[in-house]
Amino acid sequence: MNQAPNNSVKSSDAGRSSDAVKSSDAGKSSVKLAAQIKDLTKHYVLKSETVRALRGISFDVPEGDYVAIMGPSGSGKSTLLNLLGCLDRPTAGNYVLGTNDVAQMTDDQLSEVRASRIGFVFQSYNLIAQLSVVENIEVPLYYMGQLNAQSRMRSTQLATMVGLGERLSHRPPQLSGGQQQRVAIARSLVNDPYFILADEATGNLDSVTTEEILALFQRLNDEGRTIIMVTHEDEVSQHAKRVIWLRDGEVQSDEPVADRKMFSIEEIEKISQNAEVRH
Repeated sequence: MNQAPNNSVKSSDAGRSSDAVKSSDAGKSSVKLAAQIKDLTKHYVLKSETVRALRGISFDVPEGDYVAIMGPSGSGKSTLLNLLGCLDRPTAGNYVLGTNDVAQMTDDQLSEVRASRIGFVFQSYNLIAQLSVVENIEVPLYYMGQLNAQSRMRSTQLATMVGLGERLSHRPPQLSGGQQQRVAIARSLVNDPYFILADEATGNLDSVTTEEILALFQRLNDEGRTIIMVTHEDEVSQHAKRVIWLRDGEVQSDEPVADRKMFSIEEIEKISQNAEVRH
């Protein structure tokens, strides 16, 4: 899909000075970026004290990348997650999503971007208990005003793709934790986002179900989906292509995963089959 939210979002491009975009284009013409972070800063004023949560961090996320963001408590992970998800605006710096510098957008424009360009996967699933599997997957399209027969077909196809084709009418209380997270992953894809933003997506799952979700993430990434995952688990981060480590609001390291853990095609298929039998 990758539709621009509306002309109000497009207009933010016309007047902005996109030094960040220009610098990424120079020498990188063959690399298309899903997101670019440039000198991003976030300060909070608490009473008389200024908390510098992020201190000018920069990194690129090429399309098709799979990034794990890690760091100790107080490193700025949650603040960065909120900025990446367009839930907050930075104090300074640029956050270019596709071709739009969302750092300069209004609240309404940020809301449009959240609905149309980012796919969220949360630790607690954030499903609506009264809705079926398919209806939960459709929720982002509801906020975009795009519910129709075609969207119902797409949501059904996504449910089938994540292994829930036999549970389309089930509601969240009737599903296991792993199945609920699969619904959440399908929901994150329904708006054809620039990237999937996963916040501790395996945090509430046992080891077997965690493996199922990581195998699904790898399959999506192998198909070209961009994934940004915030995690505190080393075991989980080893499935990403690179790890960005934050400390004290700064990027301490940004390195490819040396011995990346990957599933073979046969293993992914077997894990998926076992998941259907187990649940």
